[in-house]
Amino acid sequence: MKKSTNKNEKIKIQKTYLALKIQIFFFVLLIIAVIGLLIPLRPKESTVEKRELEKFPAFTVASFLDGSYFNQISTWYADTFPFRETLLSANSSIKNLYGIQGEQIVSKSGKTGDEIPEGGVMVTDTDETKGSETKGSGETAESGETGTAQTEQTETQEETLPDGTIHTVPEVSGDVYVSGDRAFGIYYFDREGANAYINMIDKAQKRLDGIADVYTILAPTSVGVSLDENAQEKIGSSDQKKSIEYIYSNINNMNSKVKTVDIFDTLKKHNSEYIYFRTDHHWTALGAYYAYQQFCAAKGITATPIDTYEKVEFPNFVGSFYASSGQAASLKSNPDTVIAYKPTSTNDMMYVDKNLQEIQWRVIFDVSDYQSGVKYSTFVAGDEIYAKIDNPTLTDGSACVVIKESYGNAFIPFLVDHYQHVYIVDYRYFYKYPQYGNSVYRLVTENNVKDVIFVNNADAMTNKSQINSMSAMFD
Repeated sequence: MKKSTNKNEKIKIQKTYLALKIQIFFFVLLIIAVIGLLIPLRPKESTVEKRELEKFPAFTVASFLDGSYFNQISTWYADTFPFRETLLSANSSIKNLYGIQGEQIVSKSGKTGDEIPEGGVMVTDTDETKGSETKGSGETAESGETGTAQTEQTETQEETLPDGTIHTVPEVSGDVYVSGDRAFGIYYFDREGANAYINMIDKAQKRLDGIADVYTILAPTSVGVSLDENAQEKIGSSDQKKSIEYIYSNINNMNSKVKTVDIFDTLKKHNSEYIYFRTDHHWTALGAYYAYQQFCAAKGITATPIDTYEKVEFPNFVGSFYASSGQAASLKSNPDTVIAYKPTSTNDMMYVDKNLQEIQWRVIFDVSDYQSGVKYSTFVAGDEIYAKIDNPTLTDGSACVVIKESYGNAFIPFLVDHYQHVYIVDYRYFYKYPQYGNSVYRLVTENNVKDVIFVNNADAMTNKSQINSMSAMFD
């Protein structure tokens, strides 16, 4: 009888404990639901992902009837949940207790880059033969030499530098690949994008022929400079050196007046230095400086020694790769430092914001108090519609236009001391600025600009629609 009583008591205790757990569980859910409904706590943008979060959808009868309105509310609710990034970071930390997840070292999407044509001859979808079967390949190589001769001469004068090439195949983490405390994004060669860029540069030069010189600087990304060929092949990344050679050789073969600035070998030789961020997809100011040196060689001017500039540092930068990695702990615990070099002539500039207001700013802005994910915006106000820098130490009327995406931001400060006026165009947003009607031709001719400089990273050359946006500026 006593055993039966003890058994009943244990069952009763278990039921009470279970009921208590259920109550606690639902109480926690209720608290979370209440927090989720607190509009003032909901974030409007993500500093880690560098984007605006979903806005509460506008009601329409059509979206209500087809059910999409409620799906949009669900997306808004999840995307703007209070303390969203703190929760994501905690989730990542728990996952990283188990190390990088054991996924195969291949492109997660199954995507592959297009085959890079051999011989340097442009290949389109309608071609039936490869350019390597024609005599044009030899002519292309010869024409390409003229555009890079000064660059090669500069490089041969440098002493042998340490090799910083990484031979370990990185492992997939989120949407990027991680090796130790460094992340890499895969590069996919896109033949249509490459051909569109070649034709766009040719079009720009011919439109500006006799008015301004056209320079093109294609910046490789870290995966092509830091990883060896075997590691790149294992993760499915295309060869950026061959990709850039394909683009440049075709530009030079099509239009010898374009000044192609080849910086791949220069960056490769300096790959033991801090020329790319570990947690972000951009190059550092030092990487951009080496590109600036090659631009000066191509233009025939003397580059300012780097120790001439005032150097400023902004530590604790954790960039785009960190967000894309699923917030990998190895990146968070090894933040970057954004190093910038102030122009010697002026640090003042103006940019046009999204409301078309002219804002007075700084070429190198103090971002010490900025959140960790946005410190790269120290350079020329980040990605704005349009900007202008006036150098008060020059009165010779010299002017250039820089057409760029975000890679150009770290490059531009080095140009300031060489021109009285530097005009900055972000081709992704310039169409919003009514003053020039999306016409770089008007900007150039109305301001007596003599140099038009394209500065873009290799990934930008895979987006045909964005390249078409650049082309439209020369209609």
